Amino acid sequence: MNRKFKFLIFILLILGEVIINKYFHQLRLNLDLLYLILVYISINSGYIKCIMVGTVIGLIIDYFCMNIMGVFGFSRTLAVFFLFQLSRRIDLNNNFFVFLLVFISLSVSNLIANIFFSIILNFGISLRLILIQPFLTGVVAVLIAGTRKAKRYLDVY
Repeated sequence: MNRKFKFLIFILLILGEVIINKYFHQLRLNLDLLYLILVYISINSGYIKCIMVGTVIGLIIDYFCMNIMGVFGFSRTLAVFFLFQLSRRIDLNNNFFVFLLVFISLSVSNLIANIFFSIILNFGISLRLILIQPFLTGVVAVLIAGTRKAKRYLDVY
């Protein structure tokens, strides 16, 4: 059951990300569902696997979003390092700490990416990218893994 549940959650997160980016992009629905996969992998995997997956997912985001390769690859790699280190030191049974873990790490990752975009493309600093997206993604993380049963199935208790 655990394996099927994890696989189903991963597929739903990937499909949700594709659907949001393809059909609801004009609504400015700001969620980063792929980041939740990175959070899960950072909590449950080894250091090298985390870094590799973080870099690959970041490069995929670069390819589909901004066509500047390496910005999200770098920022997501730093975020995964941060997640890996911090997740071993906090109580993941407390949903507030789960929310803070996602919110702070995604905020830092997006801030780094936004700084690069402001240097490269003369973008302004986007509070939507730095505050709203991490907040909404943190809320979704708590909704997905908020119950004790979900934490047991995801092996994050």
